[in-house]
Amino acid sequence: MDICRNLAMCAMLALATVGCSDSGHSREEPPRVSASQACGSLLSKEAANELETLSGQTRFTEDSYAEISRFSTGLRSAELTPEGWQERELCRLVAKVDAGGRKERLIVSVSFSWSDAEVARSRRETSKKVSAGELTLYPLGMRAEADADGAAVYFSCPEDDHPKNTKVLRGDLWSLNTKLTGQAGRNARVTILNAAARKIARQLDCLDTANLPETFQKISDPQRSPTNG
Repeated sequence: MDICRNLAMCAMLALATVGCSDSGHSREEPPRVSASQACGSLLSKEAANELETLSGQTRFTEDSYAEISRFSTGLRSAELTPEGWQERELCRLVAKVDAGGRKERLIVSVSFSWSDAEVARSRRETSKKVSAGELTLYPLGMRAEADADGAAVYFSCPEDDHPKNTKVLRGDLWSLNTKLTGQAGRNARVTILNAAARKIARQLDCLDTANLPETFQKISDPQRSPTNG
């Protein structure tokens, strides 16, 4: 899965695990918040519980996050521009940032971008990864998938003025240093991403047609992944 398709984004996420202070001066340690409060209360109750289980902790530091309505407006404005394909980070959580500014353990980052609808369709390499147990598909959006490091979901979100636009929204979740592994970890990642995608779709008035239900089929065996998309 090409979850980490933006090399600059991947490099930034890798560096986030070993961040350092901007100066030698001590500063107050940033507050830590619960999973349900994180990123402006972005997650549903179920998704917040999954974040706790995935990370193995109950308190998080918001390394960065965007206000949801402003973020969504920016996404819509970029839809038909050359910059629309660029990933925009909505939320990044780390385990802790100490008073010196050192970041301990990136937990999760969620981003969104626009993509051509054709890219959302399942491809041969996707089927091969599913058959090998490396990737799990979910009945969300036009296509949703998760692996050991992250998750992605593509969903239609047309504007009333452009109902036949071929662009779709892509949500990406990237995770590091998490505790939950295997299929349970994949289910947790896609649940968290789906909750964030629902917030974006609601803000952009396309939740009714985005196929992002609050509850959906959780997979216990990668070999049983639905062939949606």
